[in-house]
Formats: sequence, structure tokens, C-alpha cells
Amino acid sequence: MPVRAPRTQQQRRDETRRALLDAAVESLIEVGFARTTTLEVQRRADVSRGALLHHFPSKAELLVAAVDHLAEMRAKELKVLSSQLPAGNPRERTEAVLDLLWQCFSGTFFQVAMELRTAARTDDELRPVLIVAEKQLRERIFAQVRSLFGTPLADTPGLERALDLTLQLMIGAAMSSVLHSEDRRLDLLIEDWKALFPAVLAHAATTTVKPKPVRKR
Repeated sequence: MPVRAPRTQQQRRDETRRALLDAAVESLIEVGFARTTTLEVQRRADVSRGALLHHFPSKAELLVAAVDHLAEMRAKELKVLSSQLPAGNPRERTEAVLDLLWQCFSGTFFQVAMELRTAARTDDELRPVLIVAEKQLRERIFAQVRSLFGTPLADTPGLERALDLTLQLMIGAAMSSVLHSEDRRLDLLIEDWKALFPAVLAHAATTTVKPKPVRKR
């Protein structure tokens, strides 16, 4: 039997960080934001206090990183599912991509993210960290959706505005689903949006202001 090489210090650090993030995600899903403390995460990850503080000096940084970690896990799932997207008909592919995007707002990831947003309203430590993280997450979502759409749709002027409208619609619909069991009604709204999306994109393309080229002197 071959002898395994000992882990490097960097590998041990990476494993500890991953254990902490997995534990934080598990806690957020099971007991929610209010009851997810650094001590609870430390206990679940089975690491020392010093190890936790080395990677995440504050609870805000830990929980925001956990949501980002959850988003990465979801992105990997979407990448696997993207192999099933229809390749021939552009409209069918667009609708299938929008269906995948809606899945991001109808599961655990969105519920955890909403809890952090609510807490950030009155948490001066959490709010600035979450603002930066959400901006980065938005950019990643846009990049992934562009990739899934493929050319020429990904290069269409106004796509960012159309996606912004899509995200706002889906966030609102997902917030409704947290308290109300109206899956059928929300699914119909998403179906309506999929039908409207080409017109929304066309309108955004005609109203998007392109930056003027810089003249060389």
C-alpha cells in the first residue's frame, strides 16, 4: 500500500477553513442566523478558538463567507445542470437558463441570504461586509448567466439591465414564498416573465446608453 505524503501546512489551513465554512452553512440552515454563533460553528467544526479567529476574526466575516461558500456550492450544481440545457433553439435555451436562475432563489441559499440581509439592517459590523460580498456575488451571477446563455445573446446590449430586472422580480417572488405557500402562483409569474424576457431585452438594448469612445489628442 503506498504511503500517503503528509499534508502541507497550507493544506491543513485550507481544510480547517473548509470545515468552518461547512459548519457555518450547516448551522445557518438548521438553526438560523440568530442562533448561529461563533462558538456554535467552532463546536460543529471541531476546531480550536484560535483556529477560528485566525481564519475569521469576526462573526460577520464568518457568516458572509459562509453564504459565499453556499453560493459556490450552488454554482457548481448549476454548472452540472447546464449540461442538460437545450442547444438548438435559442429561445428554449434562454427559458431554460431563466429556470435555473429561479432555482437559486427558491432554495436554502436564498433563505440564508435573506436572514443575513435582515440582520444587516441594524448590524453595523455585518452591513459593510455583506454589501461588498453581495456586489461580488451579483457579478458572479451575471458572468455565469452570460456563459449559460452563450453567444450572441451574451453580447446583446442591455442584457445587464434585463438581468437586473430578472433578479429583482425573482427576489420579490422568493420573499413571498418564504411565508406563503403559493408555489403554483409564483411558478406562473416566472413563466410569464420568461415569455416577456425577449421583449424586455429588446427594450433594454434600445435604451442602453453606450459609453462614448475616448478621442485621442
